[in-house]
Amino acid sequence: MELLDARNGFIFKRIFGSENNKDVLLAFLNSTFMEAGEPPLTEIILMNPYTDKDTPAKKQSILDIKAKTAEGKRINIEMQLFNPFE
Repeated sequence: MELLDARNGFIFKRIFGSENNKDVLLAFLNSTFMEAGEPPLTEIILMNPYTDKDTPAKKQSILDIKAKTAEGKRINIEMQLFNPFE
């Protein structure tokens, strides 16, 4: 059986961006946050991943996952295979 690559944006969204898998997303984000020295999240609310454009000249963007914490902090999550900071 061939495994699917979670680094693919479509697969990433299917794994982490559904209501049924919010616990998986929360565990993934908390492991990432803890590694970065950030406090853990307690709850994730999945939001519409489409962002409105401010003006007609701007392009609409679609995030892999758009979420909000229990404290109301918004989180934009994008799967990136390339790290421009390395």
